[in-house]
Amino acid sequence: MSIGGTLRGDSSVVAGARAVVRTMLMLPMILIAALYFAAGIAEAHGGGPGLGDDSCMRQSGADDFIHLAVYQPAFNPFAEYCSALPQAGRTLLVFDLIGAELPDALVSLDVVQEGRRLQVSAPPRRYRSGIANLAADLPAGTYTVLVSIEQPDGRRRLTFPLVVGALWDRLIVPLVIVLIIGLVTAGYCVFQI
Repeated sequence: MSIGGTLRGDSSVVAGARAVVRTMLMLPMILIAALYFAAGIAEAHGGGPGLGDDSCMRQSGADDFIHLAVYQPAFNPFAEYCSALPQAGRTLLVFDLIGAELPDALVSLDVVQEGRRLQVSAPPRRYRSGIANLAADLPAGTYTVLVSIEQPDGRRRLTFPLVVGALWDRLIVPLVIVLIIGLVTAGYCVFQI
């Protein structure tokens, strides 16, 4: 009788230990998933340390800034990109002209592919609304977006790097999560053996 009782007691201890190990293995996965989704919130432009720390922002004067937001509505109508686009195709570049002097300045826009080949251009004009946009059909490659500003005190040229077809850029976080889950699973299997 005591042998059976001991076996039952041992099996409940083993079952309890397995439940603890499963819980310990699930916690990192839950934390990783929470961090992954929280990282999407951290990528937003608002609420940061200031205009100068935004990688999509360039300063053109003492109080003048230009912010670039790039959209690919055919790929993802809700995503806003800056310097890396996931795929080639129809692209909309939107420039926010922030500052009192920029709406009165002549602004020209150029998208130049690597090798100095002009892909698309907008002639100099005033954007009184403070928003300039440029639609383009961009093949995969590396580009430089040039914004030229004609002001009374001279001409300024701002550059924004742009990589088209960088789907791998968005896959880094999911691949790291899969790798961590694989390592945790392998550790669990080794622990069971």
